[in-house]
Amino acid sequence: MKILISASNMVHINNFHKPYIDYFKAQGHSVYVMARGEGADFDIPFEKSVTSPKNLFLLPKIRKIIKKEKFDIIYLHTSLSAFLVRLSLKGLKNRPRIVNTVHGYLFGSGFSKLHNTLYLLCEKITKKQTDHILVMNNEDYEIATKNNLSLDGVSKIDGIGIDFSRLSRENKEEENTLVFVGELSKRKNQVFLINAMKFLPNHKLILVGDGKERKKLEGLAKKNNLENRVTITGYERNVSYYINKASVYVSASKIEGLPFNILEAMYLDKPIVASNIKGHSDLLDSSLLFTADNTSEFVEKISNSSITERKYDCEKYSLNMVLDRNMSIYLSQLDKTRKKDFVTV
Repeated sequence: MKILISASNMVHINNFHKPYIDYFKAQGHSVYVMARGEGADFDIPFEKSVTSPKNLFLLPKIRKIIKKEKFDIIYLHTSLSAFLVRLSLKGLKNRPRIVNTVHGYLFGSGFSKLHNTLYLLCEKITKKQTDHILVMNNEDYEIATKNNLSLDGVSKIDGIGIDFSRLSRENKEEENTLVFVGELSKRKNQVFLINAMKFLPNHKLILVGDGKERKKLEGLAKKNNLENRVTITGYERNVSYYINKASVYVSASKIEGLPFNILEAMYLDKPIVASNIKGHSDLLDSSLLFTADNTSEFVEKISNSSITERKYDCEKYSLNMVLDRNMSIYLSQLDKTRKKDFVTV
């Protein structure tokens, strides 16, 4: 079978999907990748914002590639790529079967009605180009099933699997140290963490990662005279080195699928305080969650002496466990590849 795997960029493919590509190839299938960046079989310059007009000019190119290559099935990842690929196939007869793996719908509880309406509309517009959906948390499962966003059903999975063997406990915890690992972005909401430091005068904060918000975050720390207590490391491969420093691992993220960073902190048995959002609430007890953007509640949780190092059960999220389970779903969808004309829409 001829398979296309699509995501917004090759960083995502390289970080998360190589084991799946290798698995398909070991089964004798031909696998191609569509993404932005070096290493893609089809390098498509996806713009990160779904509302960017530049993305509309990509649609004819994507459609032409898919028509020419005659893929049997397309596995979609990341919201932007998933939307544009499906949109490009509107009205196409004999289209490939489409399986959309949702790494967290970019809408849901905690967002404005306008925001939710816009992003849900994108999914409804492309419903007829969505044969099956895989989701990673309870809220996204409810969204997909309630709104009938696929033609033949929704599967809930335990993420895409983490290779916990790459994490080590080589560094000791540092007192009153908060750590967060992730892209510096509005969605990850590091602004909240920096502002909260004004109310935690005995703590320091380490933000591990890079992104478009870096200059803004560095400026915010400087404005609030927090340069000595807020460290932004930039991109780091050895994230366990920093997670191990944490007296409390924190996240103020606004939206997630099933976050790797929380699972990594769980594996390393760190105390965790995180925003009460989808993804977090699927992994953590309610006692560890604070109402999103509620500073007083966050500070109270951090200061609570009952937050201690604990043991979490992470095994079911390991790559060894998840890969075979997910591939059984992917391969079952491959078996359903349609050999008849599709209705144009």
